[in-house]
Amino acid sequence: MTTSKRFPASAAHHLFTLSASGTALAVALFAASVADAQVATDPAPASADNTVSSAPSTPAPTVATQDATAPSSGPAAESSDDIVVTGFRASLRSSIAVKRNLDVVAEIVSAEDIGRLPDVSIAESLARLPGVTSQRTGGQASAINIRGLSQDLVSATLNGREQVATSGNRVIEFDQYPSELINQAAVYKSPKASQIEGGVAGKVELSTARPLSIPGKTLVSVNVRGVYNDRAGQNPDASEFGYRGSASIQTKLLDDTLGLAVGYARLKQANVATRFVGYDYTATGQNGSPAIRDLDGNGRADAIGYGFEAVQSGGNETRDGVLGSIQYEPTDTFRVLLDGYYSRFKSDVFRRGIRVENLQQTSSNLTDPTVIGNTIVGGNASGIRTRTIQQNENRLDKLYTFGGNVQKDIGQLTLTADGSYSRASSFFNNSGLDDNGNTTATPTTLSYKLDGLNVGSFATNANYTDPAANTFEGFYIVPQKDTDRLYAFAGSALLKIDGPFLKSFEVGGRYGNRKAERTITSFNAFSFAAPVTLTGSNSTTAGFKGKFSSFPDFIVADIGSIFDSQLGPDRVVDQTQAFTQDQSFTIDEKTYAGYGQLNFDTIAGSLPFKGNIGLRVVHTDQSSSSTISDGGTGRYLNTRGRKFTDWLPQANFILGLTENDQARLSLSRQISRPRFFDFRNSISTNLVSIGGTAARLDGSGGNPALQPFRANQFDATYEHYFGNSGSLVLGAFYKDVRSFVIGGVIPNYDFAANGISTPPLAGTGFTSVVTTGNLFAPINGNGGYVYGFEGAITKTFDFLPAPFDGLGAVLNISYNQSDVSITNAISGNTLSLSLPGLSKIVSNPTLFYEKNGFQTRVSMRYRSKFVAPQFGLSEQIVTNAAETVFDAQMSYEFPQGSPLAGMTLLAQANNLTDQPTRSYFGQTAQTGTLQYFGRQFYLGASFRF
Repeated sequence: MTTSKRFPASAAHHLFTLSASGTALAVALFAASVADAQVATDPAPASADNTVSSAPSTPAPTVATQDATAPSSGPAAESSDDIVVTGFRASLRSSIAVKRNLDVVAEIVSAEDIGRLPDVSIAESLARLPGVTSQRTGGQASAINIRGLSQDLVSATLNGREQVATSGNRVIEFDQYPSELINQAAVYKSPKASQIEGGVAGKVELSTARPLSIPGKTLVSVNVRGVYNDRAGQNPDASEFGYRGSASIQTKLLDDTLGLAVGYARLKQANVATRFVGYDYTATGQNGSPAIRDLDGNGRADAIGYGFEAVQSGGNETRDGVLGSIQYEPTDTFRVLLDGYYSRFKSDVFRRGIRVENLQQTSSNLTDPTVIGNTIVGGNASGIRTRTIQQNENRLDKLYTFGGNVQKDIGQLTLTADGSYSRASSFFNNSGLDDNGNTTATPTTLSYKLDGLNVGSFATNANYTDPAANTFEGFYIVPQKDTDRLYAFAGSALLKIDGPFLKSFEVGGRYGNRKAERTITSFNAFSFAAPVTLTGSNSTTAGFKGKFSSFPDFIVADIGSIFDSQLGPDRVVDQTQAFTQDQSFTIDEKTYAGYGQLNFDTIAGSLPFKGNIGLRVVHTDQSSSSTISDGGTGRYLNTRGRKFTDWLPQANFILGLTENDQARLSLSRQISRPRFFDFRNSISTNLVSIGGTAARLDGSGGNPALQPFRANQFDATYEHYFGNSGSLVLGAFYKDVRSFVIGGVIPNYDFAANGISTPPLAGTGFTSVVTTGNLFAPINGNGGYVYGFEGAITKTFDFLPAPFDGLGAVLNISYNQSDVSITNAISGNTLSLSLPGLSKIVSNPTLFYEKNGFQTRVSMRYRSKFVAPQFGLSEQIVTNAAETVFDAQMSYEFPQGSPLAGMTLLAQANNLTDQPTRSYFGQTAQTGTLQYFGRQFYLGASFRF
């Protein structure tokens, strides 16, 4: 990893480049809108107490983990002369008003009401915000990247409370949250002391309904949509059709002092992908590869890929989400809020296809090679191993979150107490058959040619549909269960001062107790008593279509039927196999946080000046436990950990320049805790000869002494508001990340002092052991900088003559850069790759038209190339090519007074161009993964009354 601690001299050039190219249209729109901005009605200025305000229908929750001020009803209402707007335009106005009044740098997604966000999950909505992008799972946005930093550095809260994860790590899978149940989402790019620590990249805050904020006594919302995937028909395990539905009700009782809300959302759809995966390259003669081979005769060793596979993945997934909220405010000085959220996500995916292995081996007899950049990307081979792929992946994720908040005003003092419990569980069963395939004993001939970012070709003499040629001698059943549980309690006190400078002073604290556990089990055998030959009753055949249609057809086994006949219906799994205990562990993490924050609002010269200054102090006590092999048949429990304290100063300043312009400056220090897997206490040891009969103890595994990612951060933005019809925002950020978590070596590690026993020496040839050696594990490596620039414009063209006054645009672009690099050799050459998750350019434009109830919208999500893991035989770090995803939506809302008032018809299409995800090793000619998900279409209606 290479680092630098100075801000690059080219930063000003990059800012100019972004401003000139990325915001050229923004400048034109700005000029065209000046007159409009002068006469438009402006939202009221930010409130003096710096509360996080929101849209009138969705006030942001006020809990002890955030600002503990009294709840705000949101931005001041527009004047009675304003035209009432609805739909996407109303959501934009709401989002702009919230952003303008916030005392931190943030991006906002607001819905008119519960059930009005159009996307499948909240991840899709978040991925359209400036500086935000996503990584797709199953063709849909799931993990969120912010400002060029990966999802590992993004934290999330729901109604102000930290969220646990179903991923088995800290990474929040945002597709777990149906957009129908979310009223508002915020991406905080700068922190303040009163917010929960965590999120070097940024923090995502999700907010659900607050029933006392609805305009009438009762509000009912119902959504129903049919779903069609145009690729699912190519897969025998998936259904082309599905559905998406939701229903919610909010009501006010007891003279509007008691509010109740309940909502339910369900999604059932296909999970399909057709993919080609190239395996990693190793230069011949290195890392266990056979002797050096120079196939093209240029005097340099050629890198040869291990092999490749072509796979059809198909199945169906179902997501259920339920929320409930009780809001009680019997007086103006006492408030109680109880809320809960439950999500269940079930996915059954079947992977079928063909795998080619052992191309690197000398026995592959490669001839007529196609060589690009000293790597072999095609040729003829024999004596290789090919097999069919027969794999089932069954996943069941559950998430529970419950919380309660009580707030009391005593004069100028507001006291807040908050408690919450969250639990996530994920059960993943990976099972399949091992095909004895075609080995070097029965040579298979192969001709293949990779085609970079396009689907390549291969032909072979193997018959993948003949049961006699594709018997199965082995199998695997390896379930994995992850749980993540969190108790948290928080309290705060806010004193309003209303002085000429200081408006309030806030102190608070939080205790969090988090426990994560991973348990690996397996069936106690991996081989059948005798090879299994398929029959017509437990198999069928399938083939590839479209871009993959030249690939051979293959046999498809009914894995469940074979398991029943060979192993019986009761397939008990346990931890008899040693690897299951080696890979199982628990994490215990206790955090104690306290903060103080000054909120000020004054006049600097003749300009309004407000903001906050605070300090958050966090003490962490973390440990991990696992059972470790004694080298024989026994195991013993070992626990390791570490304690540390972080001091996190944070300041946010907002200077009003004119009635429509303001500037922000934020200075802060932030942390992100490492993934659970990185600081697991799972260690395997081995003996390394140091001469004669003496040995040294080395090991590999996790590192429970890991400390967080830490970063000093700077943010600056300029904001211009076109009245209530739009905004122009230009921003810059710089993150001095002091420590990254990377794979490394801890030298002179004292295994004995850390409770790691020396394995028995009998039969090893060694008579003595030095227990200080190398531990290969994640470490806190050197840091580096990440910087970038952002430009965004939101504009509704109300000033244009009808019918063009219904036009509008949301345009944004961001540029990200970093000096941090990682070293990677799986392309066959040692290369320096960019920071994982970083795309230099991210842009998310949306054009829309809304008039007389009719609405149409086209959105694009673009990100330039970035580094991320791919999964073939194992996790591999590759470069992902740039991708552009188009979505479109049309709707019509029947007017008030019509017989169908309250009803909206909707049609939606996602991934219009069937944009694949594409990756490569080192150079584009070395194909990594090409994965096509298909287009998704929705047709339905919503009802509100």
